[in-house]
Amino acid sequence: MFRWIKVSFLLVVILSFALVASMGLTILTYVRLTAEEPIAKMYFEPLDEDLFEAHLAAGVGGDVGIFEIYGDQWRIDAEFIKLKPWVNVMGMDARYKLVRFEGRYRDIDDENTRPKMAYDLGQGDALDLMNYLAEWNFLVDAEYGSSTFTDIRQYTLYTVYRTQSGIIVRSEPMPDPVGDEPGMVDQLQSWISGK
Repeated sequence: MFRWIKVSFLLVVILSFALVASMGLTILTYVRLTAEEPIAKMYFEPLDEDLFEAHLAAGVGGDVGIFEIYGDQWRIDAEFIKLKPWVNVMGMDARYKLVRFEGRYRDIDDENTRPKMAYDLGQGDALDLMNYLAEWNFLVDAEYGSSTFTDIRQYTLYTVYRTQSGIIVRSEPMPDPVGDEPGMVDQLQSWISGK
């Protein structure tokens, strides 16, 4: 009888550890497959009708750039390397290179007839890594372009994120400047330098 109690207790302990390990692995898998990293921030100031000054900070250690763009929307493009899910779970993240930033028009006739301007960004690590991964292509799921765009709104701070499958954008109202607090450009520079 005592032996059955010991065996039952040991079985309960082993099954409890297995359950905790299984739940931990499930949570780790979810966290790794839904991981996001901010890669750019921007805000816009109007200069004229459908002409904006875009203040863009891209990448860790990148410079703050000021660009004039035409349109009522903006778009940012990236070359993207999606890794296999098991590689993400093991701790490696998808790679990207921001390649283009431009304005765009919501109306297709305006897009085809009104002025446009696009800028080369060349930010990120996708191409450097691609040369390295050429020998390790079993890690790569796909290589493709990823793009995100949205309407231009004043007093809005846009943040572009790298996910494990592409780039996305989220927006929030810009913080109100109060007294001697640093300005938006100072905040973007601090974000870039990691301070």
